[in-house]
Amino acid sequence: MTTEQMNSATMPPAPPKPADLVHQLIGAAEQRGLTAKQVAHAILHFSRPPDYSELEPKQRAVAEKMFNGLSQMVVLLPDREAAQPEGGPIVLAWYWWWQGDRLASGSSSDEMQRLTDGEDIETAADRIAHVLALQPATI
Repeated sequence: MTTEQMNSATMPPAPPKPADLVHQLIGAAEQRGLTAKQVAHAILHFSRPPDYSELEPKQRAVAEKMFNGLSQMVVLLPDREAAQPEGGPIVLAWYWWWQGDRLASGSSSDEMQRLTDGEDIETAADRIAHVLALQPATI
């Protein structure tokens, strides 16, 4: 066994790059019927346009004017709950970026809530799809 083979056998695999995680989450969300847009380096905007196909034409016209779908921002950041290794790769996590009602709360800050581990793409996509799953019949 060569030195290179021994090193690769004993060293843990390199963690995915943030850009790779971003692209993986976009793909997983699109597989779940969501529209995904990268707003900035690690900030993603997800939306689910409503399906009005089951509504009568008059109802559809009203619904389309009142409700154009749901959307949610998600950001990939260093994990606030994980111990960050000294000199090692940064542990990442996905966070919900709740852009609250600043006028009602009087606050100028947005709220971040941990969604899941950065590498847990399937859980992140499932949770985002669940949050954006409101159907027209519930309007």
